Amino acid sequence: MEAPPSLILEQHTLPTTTTARHKSTRDHVSTYDRTMWRWANVENMDDFFNRVYEYFQGKGLYCILLARLLNLLTLAFIIMFSTFLIGCINYSEITSHHKLSEVVEPQCLSKLSITKVLFLCIFIAWWIWQGIRFITDIPMLKEMHNFYTHLLLIPDQDMQTVSWEKVLERIIAIRETNPNVSDIRLTEHDVASRIMRKENYLIALFNKDMLNLSIPLPFMREKQVFTKDLEWNLSFCLLGFVFDHRGQMRKRFLKEKNKHVLVAGLKRRFIFMGLLNFALAPFIFAYLLLHFFFRYFEEYHKNPGEMGSRAYTPYAKWKFREFNELPHLFVKRIRSSVEFANLYINQFPKEKTILAAKFISFLAGSFAGVLALFTLFDSEALLNFEITSNGTVLFYLGITGTLFAVTRGMIPDENQVFEPERLLRQVVEHTHYLPAEWKHKLHTDQVRAEFCLLFNYKVGVFLQELTSVLFAPIVLCFSLPNSAEQIIDFFREFTVHVDGLGYVCSFAQFDFERHGNVNYGVQGATVDDEYYLSKQGKMEKSFINFKLNNPKWTPQDMGGSMYLSRLTEFKNQVESEEDIKRQGKQPMRLNQYGIPDVVPSNLGDSFATNQPWKRHQQQQQQQQQQQEEEDVVEKKEGMMGLLNQFYDLSNNPTV
Repeated sequence: MEAPPSLILEQHTLPTTTTARHKSTRDHVSTYDRTMWRWANVENMDDFFNRVYEYFQGKGLYCILLARLLNLLTLAFIIMFSTFLIGCINYSEITSHHKLSEVVEPQCLSKLSITKVLFLCIFIAWWIWQGIRFITDIPMLKEMHNFYTHLLLIPDQDMQTVSWEKVLERIIAIRETNPNVSDIRLTEHDVASRIMRKENYLIALFNKDMLNLSIPLPFMREKQVFTKDLEWNLSFCLLGFVFDHRGQMRKRFLKEKNKHVLVAGLKRRFIFMGLLNFALAPFIFAYLLLHFFFRYFEEYHKNPGEMGSRAYTPYAKWKFREFNELPHLFVKRIRSSVEFANLYINQFPKEKTILAAKFISFLAGSFAGVLALFTLFDSEALLNFEITSNGTVLFYLGITGTLFAVTRGMIPDENQVFEPERLLRQVVEHTHYLPAEWKHKLHTDQVRAEFCLLFNYKVGVFLQELTSVLFAPIVLCFSLPNSAEQIIDFFREFTVHVDGLGYVCSFAQFDFERHGNVNYGVQGATVDDEYYLSKQGKMEKSFINFKLNNPKWTPQDMGGSMYLSRLTEFKNQVESEEDIKRQGKQPMRLNQYGIPDVVPSNLGDSFATNQPWKRHQQQQQQQQQQQEEEDVVEKKEGMMGLLNQFYDLSNNPTV
């Protein structure tokens, strides 16, 4: 029996492919028709689009299978090699023997202590579970492979280079040409909302500072701790509690009468996971330690200077993430800021550190140079000549070479120009993160110290992961339960229902009527309570960033369209003013009554704050003069830069 005509996709909407399309027969259904039937009958759209996106991120079937297989082999190697090192070598005999076979304990597995056997059993059970997942995921990966190959016409060899925008374009084309799936709500924004449905709530919670992540111990109450371990626990306790197995919000969270029961339930989950983390702390610590050693030792051995490299902390990444921003786009944006972030950190004078680094570098380089010359005359001295007891030339050459590389990396370029404000603004252009407390202080050591907490040494990030084994149970048992009531209220008050999409975070819907911030250019915004506004214009910045990443997307509501028009108008105004200034002319401006204005204004009356008009003009004039004198405002390109300019001009900052 042939497939019904309604399942046949019109060919003119997608590029042709050389792959032969076999027609279905009475005894056999072709792969194409079977794949189209599955697409037309998807029950859980959230799960489907998450698998589509994971397949895209994994770069195709064979790359995903190879990556997972190598991860299994890596885990098996860590288990076996660490067991061999811990339980099968008699280290006391190494100094008196010269062969590995002479120091290996016979039948060492039978001599392992109960604690070591328990560790080994847990790691083996974890490996078996991962292996079972690897096998059971193969059929689903094969289905996704067929979806990309036969419907989207993207073969596996093209997965390395295809863009997500192209994938979305072809998915939408299938929907538009197939009547069986035409009732599915499908735009770039809808797909991102489904994929990011849970993450959008976490982004909002971090933006609103509703999660108490402090350590309730003396002298540490002001310190926030958030690591990968805590991230996983928070996801399990919170998202696993709010959302069902289909990824939809449980409706009981939308009713205020259930508040007390839900708050008590969330507190119990936090406390339970805190106690479980405390019980498993030794195993988690051992795994993290072994994983770090085997993963990074080779990297640091080849390039010791990497020990001083920095990376954004998990807490910083959640503060920087924006609504409906898919992970690959976020990674691309944040990586673009790393170069400027390193330059910014290196701007600040560290004379004491630099002097000490130069001295140690000189000493280490001198010793390494002499030892290297010494080995040129006698190559056997590299291994046989001992400088100290059991300390050969090779040993000290490795020590001095490492010290030299590390200290040289701490010495900045002598020709660099001191301009921390400009560099931090370049970082902000990518991270979109600029707290109000940093205003007027971009050049200060206080801002540098706060930024370093977000952009920490990689070694420091790892040490935080290790210490979180101790602090995570404390935060889960004592700190996060205090936030339970705020969290439950947030899910109820910031959730809206969208037909064809379900319940989503209202910030992620770019609801300018409910959450529009007039300070970021939302015209006619009437929100008086800051509780309903995102901090630092997170929603407005997310909206612009989403539009930049999806140029073909058009907002469905009037508020979004008006906001884009407003920013476009402002952009054109800025460009025209720059052209006039280059020509040496002063632009003609009109006040709120359409009369030529003698006081220069950057934005006009429609952008005025609630202050009296004349006072506002005077403030703008003073601001303009100060900016011209100090030359501290850098011209930024792009819509995000224009939004930052708009906020600056609307609120009269001088940064």
